[in-house]
Amino acid sequence: MSQRMMKAAVLAGPKQIEVKQVPVPALKPGEIEIKVSACGVCGSDVHMWKSGKGWAEQNGDFWMGHEFCGVVTNPGDSRFKVGDRVTFWANLYCGTCDMCRAGQEQLCREVNGTNYIGFVCNGAYAQYFVGKASNAYLLPDTVSDVAAGLIDPLMVAYHAVRKSGIRLHDKVLVVGSGIIGQMIGELAKKAGASYVAMSKVSDVKTRRAREIGIFDDYFDGNDPQREKLLKEASHGGFDLAFEAVGASSSLAACVDGVRPGGRIVMIGNSIDPEVSFAMNRAVLQEMELIGSVSCTRKEFEETIDLIATGMMEPEKYVTEVLPLEGLQHAFERQTDPGDPMVKFVVRP
Repeated sequence: MSQRMMKAAVLAGPKQIEVKQVPVPALKPGEIEIKVSACGVCGSDVHMWKSGKGWAEQNGDFWMGHEFCGVVTNPGDSRFKVGDRVTFWANLYCGTCDMCRAGQEQLCREVNGTNYIGFVCNGAYAQYFVGKASNAYLLPDTVSDVAAGLIDPLMVAYHAVRKSGIRLHDKVLVVGSGIIGQMIGELAKKAGASYVAMSKVSDVKTRRAREIGIFDDYFDGNDPQREKLLKEASHGGFDLAFEAVGASSSLAACVDGVRPGGRIVMIGNSIDPEVSFAMNRAVLQEMELIGSVSCTRKEFEETIDLIATGMMEPEKYVTEVLPLEGLQHAFERQTDPGDPMVKFVVRP
């Protein structure tokens, strides 16, 4: 019997995507096969695209893609059936360590912040995907394919807002203008924030946010009067600040913006393993610093429900839907500082 083939957008080298024919992965026990309907293009993928390699040693072709959904074509030995619409949680958690048993799968000892679909194994920038059935979730009819391609950034924003302990009438500062920062702003408003502002260094990415109208104010992160302006606008400082960039300058903007006793939630991943930080200010003003990564398995299910019930409509953040052949173009646009794009979704 001849081997089935499919199209995949292979990472052929630094800044080089090549769409080619590859074998459809063989199904192992505990796995299902889906025909991919949509896959979001993530900023983390851009880092791999630039370097030309994934996060693990690869034998043969490697393709990324971890924000995806599709239709079951082979359910294997799972509870799913042919024709089911599903999305996958990219976190390859073990399910048996102390963190997983405590419902903190995002902190799984085996994952250790890196063990994700599309990073250490082939992802969904392809016509078909084969993966663990335990990572798959049924999609309600009210969640479109394109919306499902944005579950991943929404779950990150949702987990961060839940970790923040936000309360009614809190004043919230979001530092960063990417899609996660924008979604955090929307969720904070829905959670009862009375004033939500964004600190950004460029207006390029804020065009869509301004059209949507979530943020009450925008501040220039490079303004030498930044601290004064933030404190005046928030009447003494923000209750909460979300760092959604991953840089010492954006963390400094959070420190400048929060009130004494305020809380800073850090979501951004720094390219540099260490960033400088005004520790004395944090100590003397009793600021709280909280790290936030991914989400729990329960929160992943709740994120799907946020969309299914209409509380969040993530399609509004999508700049363009592209075919697999447009992925190289998408990465080039993602790395263009003058491009106003917010989110691309690929439909293989």
